[in-house]
Amino acid sequence: MLNQIKKYFARRKATYAIGNDLVFIPEVEAAHQQFGVRYLNFIFTPKEQSDCTQVDDTFSYSSLAARIAVKESVMKILKPAKDDLLPWRSIEILRDSFGSASVKLHSPANALARLRNIDSLTITMTHEYQYASALVLATMS
Repeated sequence: MLNQIKKYFARRKATYAIGNDLVFIPEVEAAHQQFGVRYLNFIFTPKEQSDCTQVDDTFSYSSLAARIAVKESVMKILKPAKDDLLPWRSIEILRDSFGSASVKLHSPANALARLRNIDSLTITMTHEYQYASALVLATMS
């Protein structure tokens, strides 16, 4: 089995990078309570906010925190220059009709991904108790 795996990866010319992050959910709630909609609009796209809105029109802070963890993980892979600011909203986390999450990059994150030769980003995110975490795998050519 190990030889098959080695052969599979030997045929591929891609390289990989991993980013991960852990977010304390109560901090996300506290920031929203302190700064209101300005906080949400600074970090999340309208679609992300809609995806994290519950039936009673309140926000799922665990879902928001998981998206922040993904965005942080992607930033770790993109490695913007120390003085370059990468807008939070340039990294958007979407859900398909089956509930699978994916990343959509907008400028300038998209330009940085092209510069880094990133072909795809695969994500997983989760939340439990007071923490949300994410893991992002980048495939680069």
